[in-house]
Amino acid sequence: MFFEKSRYLTFDFTIVDTEFAGISKVVPQNEDAFSYLVEETLLTVFQDGSTVLFDERLGDFISDAEHAHLCCAYV
Repeated sequence: MFFEKSRYLTFDFTIVDTEFAGISKVVPQNEDAFSYLVEETLLTVFQDGSTVLFDERLGDFISDAEHAHLCCAYV
């Protein structure tokens, strides 16, 4: 049986643009991703569980998340 890979691929974080130039919002999609934000990155987290990063820090965040076996979707 053949499965479409994208149909079953899930992401731990979704990264979206904000209305502020040079700043992106990082939204955890599961509990492990939220725990990573709080415990590993020590970033300030809003009530909805998300955080923001300057765009020049996104590459490092994505790389560090991948090293922790977490996957990011950059929308």
